[in-house]
Amino acid sequence: MLKGLVQILFITLSCYLTLCCLPQTARAQKKTDTIPAQGKKWFSKLNTYVDSLKSRRYRDSVLFKISRHNDPPPSTDDSSMTRSEQGFLPYSGKAIRRIHYRKVATFGPRNINDTTFSTSMRLIHIANRLHFDSQEWVIRQNLFFREKDTINAYELADNERYLRNRPFIQDARIHAIQTAWPDSVDILVVTKDVFEYGVDLRKLTTSSVAAKVSNNNLFGAGQGAQVGFRWDKDYSRPWGTEAQYTKYNLLGSFTDVTVGYSELNPGMPLDTGVYEGSYYLRIDRPLYRTSAKVAGGLTLAKNYSVNIWKYPDSLYRDYMYKIFDGWMGYNFRNRFGADGHFDNKFNMALLFRYSNIAFDKRPDQEKYIDDPIYNNRHYYLGQFKLFKQDFFKAHHFFGFGRTEDIPYGYNASLSMGWENWLGRKRFYTGLEGQKFWHTRLNGLLSLSAGIGSFWQAGVSEDMVIHANASYYSKLVKVGEKGGLRQFLVLDYLGNPNNYFYRPLNINMEQGIWGFKRSTINGFHRLVARSETVYYSPWKLYGFKFNFFGSIEAAQLSHEKSYMLQNPVYSGFGLGVRIRNENLSLNTLKAAAYYYPRTPDRVPGLYFELTTVTDLRFDIYGLKAPSFLSFW
Repeated sequence: MLKGLVQILFITLSCYLTLCCLPQTARAQKKTDTIPAQGKKWFSKLNTYVDSLKSRRYRDSVLFKISRHNDPPPSTDDSSMTRSEQGFLPYSGKAIRRIHYRKVATFGPRNINDTTFSTSMRLIHIANRLHFDSQEWVIRQNLFFREKDTINAYELADNERYLRNRPFIQDARIHAIQTAWPDSVDILVVTKDVFEYGVDLRKLTTSSVAAKVSNNNLFGAGQGAQVGFRWDKDYSRPWGTEAQYTKYNLLGSFTDVTVGYSELNPGMPLDTGVYEGSYYLRIDRPLYRTSAKVAGGLTLAKNYSVNIWKYPDSLYRDYMYKIFDGWMGYNFRNRFGADGHFDNKFNMALLFRYSNIAFDKRPDQEKYIDDPIYNNRHYYLGQFKLFKQDFFKAHHFFGFGRTEDIPYGYNASLSMGWENWLGRKRFYTGLEGQKFWHTRLNGLLSLSAGIGSFWQAGVSEDMVIHANASYYSKLVKVGEKGGLRQFLVLDYLGNPNNYFYRPLNINMEQGIWGFKRSTINGFHRLVARSETVYYSPWKLYGFKFNFFGSIEAAQLSHEKSYMLQNPVYSGFGLGVRIRNENLSLNTLKAAAYYYPRTPDRVPGLYFELTTVTDLRFDIYGLKAPSFLSFW
C-alpha cells in the first residue's frame, strides 16, 4: 500500500515538474501548433523539452504505468478472426513521437498479453536467466517505421506480422498509445521470444545415433547457429557432421543470409537410393511488407554423392554437381500510394529467375548416361503476377495457441520461360491462380488451380494440371478453454503427356500418410483428406496437446486409362501432437493408422512416434517463379 502511494506521488510530481519546466511560449504553441505530414518541424521544437523521456528509468516509471490502460484488452475469444490493421486505423495520419520496447518473459506468462505474471518457482527463473533476450537494437532494426514518421495502419500491421514470423520471436504486438498531444502517439513494441536453444534427436538405436543442437538467436543478436552429427556403425563412413550459420536481417536490409555444409543428406537428394553431402550459401529477401519494391534470393551449392552403404563400383552412383539459382521480383504497382494510404486495388509485379545445375562428374554406369536427372539443366523463367493480400489474426489453426496470421485475397500469375535439359530446348508457359475467402461462418476457404506446359516444335509435352480446394472451419468451443476445428482438402495433380517427368506415387504427404514403400504409380493422382483437431486446454510444463482424427483417400491412374476406375486406397488415423511453443523444438507426434486396403509391401497398420516441423501460412506475396511442380 505504502509502495503504491509512493509510486503515485512520484508519478504526479514528475508530470507536474515536467509541465512546469516548459517555457510559457512552448505551452502556448502546444495549443495552436499542428503536426505536419512527417512531424519534423513540430518535433524539433518539442525535443528540447522532453529529453527526460530518453531516460529508461523515467520512461518505465511514467509512460508504462500511466498508459497501460490504453493497451487493447487481450482477446479471450479464440474462435474470432480480427483484421490485422483494425486496431491501428483510429491513429492513421498521426505522428510517432516515441517508440518504446517491452519484453515479455519467455517462460511463465500464458501469452503476450499477460503483463502481470509473477512466480516464485525457481525453475522458471533459471530458465529465463538462461535465455538471451533479443537485443533492443535487433527489434528496432526489424521495424518499418521510425520516430517522427506518420502512422499508417497497414504498415504497422505488416510489421507486426513480420516480427511474428521471425524464427526467434514467438509473438509480437505493436500498440499505438495516445499522448497528451492530439496529433501524436507513442508506439509500444511488445515481443515474446522463443527459447533460443534447441535439440533434435533424429535417431537413437544400439548401433546408430543422430542429433542436432541449435541456437536461433545467438546472444540475442538475431543470428542462428546449428551443429549436428551422425554415427552409424553399419556405414562405410560411420561419422558425419554438419554446421550452419544464419544472420537474419543483415545490416537492416531485411535479407537473411545462411552459409553451411552438411554430410547428412540435407534437403531433397538428387534421386532415390543416393546419399549426398553439400556446401551451400543461401540469400533470401522476401517481400517483407506490402509496400516493398524488391524481393529476391540466391542459392549457391556444391553437392556430391557419398557411398555410405558400401555399394560396389558397379552400383555406386559417383557424381558431383553445382547449383546456381537466383531470382528477383519488382513490385512496380502496389497498394501503398504516394500519399501514404492503401487503396482497394491489387499489386502488380514482374519476376525473373535463372537456374543452372551443372555436373562436374556424372555416374559411370551406362543406364544413367541418358537419364535426365544426371544431366545438366538450366532455364530462364519470367513471370507477371498480380495479387491482393490482406490478413486476419487468429488462434488455433496450425499452432497451439500462438497468434497466427491468416491470409485472404487472391493472386494470379502468367509465366513464360525457356529450358535446356539433356540438350532438349523447350519453351514453357504457365497460368496459376489462388483465392482465399473468409466465409460467413467464420471459416477460411482456399481454391487454387494451375496449368503449365513445355513446348517442343509447337507440340505440348510434360503438361501439368493442378487443382486444390482447402477449407478450415470456425473454431468451435468445447468447454471453457478447449476447441475443435475441421480441415478438409481435395487435391488433383495430372500429367497427360509426360516426356521427362516421372510418375507420381501416393506415399506419405503425397497421398496416404504411412505409405512408405508402395510401388504403384501413375500420372494422375486424386487425394482427399479430412482432419478434426481438438485443441486441448491441458498443459504440462508448458507442453500443450492437440488431438486429431484423420481420414484420407487417394487414387492413381496406374492400371487403366481412366483414373476413377482404379482402386481407392484409404487410411484412418488417431493421434496427438505435443508442442511447447516457448521452445525451439519440432512438434512431437504420436499416431496410429489403419488401412482397409493396401498395395504390396505396405502393412495394414502403421504406428509412428516422430517430430514434424511447424506449419504456417505463407505471408509473403512474392516468391521465386517456378514451373508447376509435379511430384
